[in-house]
Amino acid sequence: MYLHRLELRAVGPYPDLVSIDFASLAASGVFLLEGPTGSGKSTIIDAVVYALYGGLAGSDASTDRLHSQHADPAVEPFVDLVFETGAGVFRVRRTPPYDRPKQRGTGTIRQQSSAQLFRLADPSDLVGEPVSHRAPEIGVEIARIVGLNRDQFLQTVVLPQGEFARFLRAPGEDRRKLLQSLFGTAIYDRTADELAARRRSAVADVDAADARVRDALGRFRQASGDDDADESSAADVVTELRRTAAGLERARTTARTDAEYAVAHLHDVTTRLAAVDRRRGLLARADALAAGAAAVAGHRTALGLADHAAVVVAVADGAAAAEDRLTALVGERSAVRDRHEMTDAVPRDTHDRLAAARSEVRHLVDLEQSLDQRAAAVQSAAADLERTQTRLVEAATALSARPDERAEIVRAAARSAEAAADAAAAERAVETAQELAGLLAARRVAAGRTSERAAAVTAAATAAAAALATENDLRARRIAGLAGELGAALVPGDPCPVCGAVEHPAVALPQDDHPSAEQIDAAAAARADAERALGTATADHAVARADLDRLTEAVGEHDDESVARQRTDADARLAAARSAADAVRDHEQRLQGHDRATRALEDDHTDLVTRIRLLADRIDGDRTRLDADRARVDDARRTVRAALDQAVTAGAGTEARAALDLDGPRGTLAQEVAAVDALIAVLRTVADLDDLVTAAEREVADRKAEVDAALQAQGFADVTAARSAALGRADAERLRGLVAAADREQAVVEAGLAEPAAVAAAADIPTDADPGAALDRGAAQTARDAAAVALDDTTRAAAAAGDRATAAERCAADLARAVRARDTTSAESRAVVRLADIAAAAAHVNPTGITLGTYVLMRRFEDVVAAANDRLRAMLAGRFTLETSDERETGTRARRTGLALAVRDHLTDSTRDPRSLSGGETFTFSLCLALGLADVVQAEAGGVSLGTLFVDEGFGTLDPETLDDVIGQLSRLTAGGRQVGIVSHVEELKQRIPERIAVRRTPEGGSQVTTTV
Repeated sequence: MYLHRLELRAVGPYPDLVSIDFASLAASGVFLLEGPTGSGKSTIIDAVVYALYGGLAGSDASTDRLHSQHADPAVEPFVDLVFETGAGVFRVRRTPPYDRPKQRGTGTIRQQSSAQLFRLADPSDLVGEPVSHRAPEIGVEIARIVGLNRDQFLQTVVLPQGEFARFLRAPGEDRRKLLQSLFGTAIYDRTADELAARRRSAVADVDAADARVRDALGRFRQASGDDDADESSAADVVTELRRTAAGLERARTTARTDAEYAVAHLHDVTTRLAAVDRRRGLLARADALAAGAAAVAGHRTALGLADHAAVVVAVADGAAAAEDRLTALVGERSAVRDRHEMTDAVPRDTHDRLAAARSEVRHLVDLEQSLDQRAAAVQSAAADLERTQTRLVEAATALSARPDERAEIVRAAARSAEAAADAAAAERAVETAQELAGLLAARRVAAGRTSERAAAVTAAATAAAAALATENDLRARRIAGLAGELGAALVPGDPCPVCGAVEHPAVALPQDDHPSAEQIDAAAAARADAERALGTATADHAVARADLDRLTEAVGEHDDESVARQRTDADARLAAARSAADAVRDHEQRLQGHDRATRALEDDHTDLVTRIRLLADRIDGDRTRLDADRARVDDARRTVRAALDQAVTAGAGTEARAALDLDGPRGTLAQEVAAVDALIAVLRTVADLDDLVTAAEREVADRKAEVDAALQAQGFADVTAARSAALGRADAERLRGLVAAADREQAVVEAGLAEPAAVAAAADIPTDADPGAALDRGAAQTARDAAAVALDDTTRAAAAAGDRATAAERCAADLARAVRARDTTSAESRAVVRLADIAAAAAHVNPTGITLGTYVLMRRFEDVVAAANDRLRAMLAGRFTLETSDERETGTRARRTGLALAVRDHLTDSTRDPRSLSGGETFTFSLCLALGLADVVQAEAGGVSLGTLFVDEGFGTLDPETLDDVIGQLSRLTAGGRQVGIVSHVEELKQRIPERIAVRRTPEGGSQVTTTV
């Protein structure tokens, strides 16, 4: 990544516009950012970091301090950066949050932060293509474009010397945390955790598999009935059970065959006996049929003659009915004509003329009925027109008053908005009061804790003094009784360890309370424990006291009463501001409602104007159409009268004359049409009766011809003879029933005697000559029952044996599957368990004691140290190199991290602790580590090109020769177009580096920037 141009305004100590052209500054590779301490050098780096990531270089720095206190509050602060990566040229602009003056009234309002990202065609492009205006999207997009997140950027592009001095001296565990965050190796720790979880799961699976084998074996023993069976003998037990079941199945098959034979024999005997009884019954019924054959033949003859007579009688009855209908129709026609005084010889023609005239005018009946309603509608529309004109005048009056009402609402909203603007300040006051209340509560807790720990210090001091006195007393008594201890150890004939004599005339004896060495060691250990407890209690008391002092200083002169008053005032102030805010919303809603009502009034005014115009047009048109329709109705009444005159002349009767009387003022067109309908109905009735009489006369002639033909066809002389031969329904049905019953009985007897069983039964009927032919059903049933009992016994035995064998076979299969699953699970779990133990540094498989995550970091750390050593050899003439080790850090009992660091001094061929380096050496080593880490992180980030690099303070600790080496090494970093910015106030660097950014304070309190290229 290369920086091209940075612009900022109203940021930090810079009230005015600052523009820095990094591309021109870095033409020679190295440039200097110099100025007095506190003048604003770090602010420039903060501006770069803030433009890219929306945060500052410091981990705990707040963006609130970006807004310059020296600038006009109304001036918008911003940071604008143009940079280039492999993805292209981009421009990012951010404004931090700040308080600006209100546009109306007094006070300030919080202006939130904003961000914009543009893609540029080239660094000189001033407009570009917008990419995003949302800060979260811009953060994700810049991380993708640059290839580094904020933490990686700060460790690779901005190299603060102090941070890497701490990294150089830090224990391995601290280095592990930093390297893990930079290289993202937490995935390996998660991998180790996942392996551990899988190891636990694998062990649980093996245990479960063993349990399933035990359960399957128990079920097999229960199913087979063999309590001594095991995994190896299960197959043999199943074979034996299956052999026993097969033998019992063969016995069951034999018993079933015997039982089936006995059942078949019993069925045969029973069937033959039933056939004998049936044959005897059929022979008896045949004898009865032969006795009644003559009577049935007479019934058949009478039924045949009655069927022929029925044909003639039916035709004669039809002819008589036709004559009766003709007589009735002639009488009905005469009655109708007489009732209506009709003399019209051809009523059908009069009917058709009236129907045609009615069809011409019927559609005008509804039109006539609507004339009065339409006239009333015209009058109602005229009244509606007058009311609408009145409403139009009222709407115009209401609209004229709306502007003054709206102005009053706007003025009230402005007053409430001015009061609501104090909400942010009131909220900060409430938060301040809450923080003070929390600090007061914490101070009370800290005071109690300090008192408790002071008492603990006193008790620990007393215990330590007592333990020390006890140890001193025991040591004094032991020294005083050493003679007795030596005397107790003397053996006659052995030389004395003090004087060398072999004779011991007066041996000193040990005292009864002489302390032993173990007692003194125990007292010393107790004294050491008491002293450690005293040290711990003293340290805890000091921490508690410092916490109490800090809280007391933070609280200041405030107490519960003053904080309560401050909180009450702040709450009241906040409540008033929020009430005003609610009022603002109410006024806004009123204003919106007023505007909606005004728009509704305007719409109503427009609608009323349109409605008046439409009503006037519609009234004129309705009056014209009403007059025309009245004329059409009058013409229709004249047409109806002309048709009625013709009907009266033709002799249509009383209805025609009555219809003519309706003409004129006495009737309406609807009444006239109704009278015509009634006349048409009468004419249609008479015409229809004429047609029916004619048809009846033709039918009577046809029926008489049919009677003559039927007599000749059925063989009767006249109708009287046919009626004599006919039978009544009851008699005919009785005779038919007798004949049908005899026919059915004859058919049943013949069919029954023809059946094979009945024919064969003739041989089984005992006779006087052969009485032994009778069948014995009782003996057959006894044999059947005995065979069934035998079959039941063998079936139960075979089923029990088969079920036991099947259950044992199924349980044996389950046992075999459980054994195979256990063996498979055990085999599969071994690799997972071993891999998890290696990753977790279990001692029995991983004697190095290094976890998977630490091992990966070691390899990355070796790359960092190798890259640092390449620069150390150039900067310090090859005297020093850094070495890594997988041992614990010197002087610590922490777990092995594999990230221990030592300095190898090739001049003295010795190894040194990094904390023993001088200030200049520490800076050099730290810088080399920082540059090496930058190279490795760059490679880890996918080959990200780091075109711009900032190196912060520390050059003042170097001697001139080392400074030359360091500057030379930094200059070599510029190969390939890399930019290196050195942040320092060392005077000698100004002589060595001509390109610089100079930061100086101004008399007004701010700072200004001068760029020298």
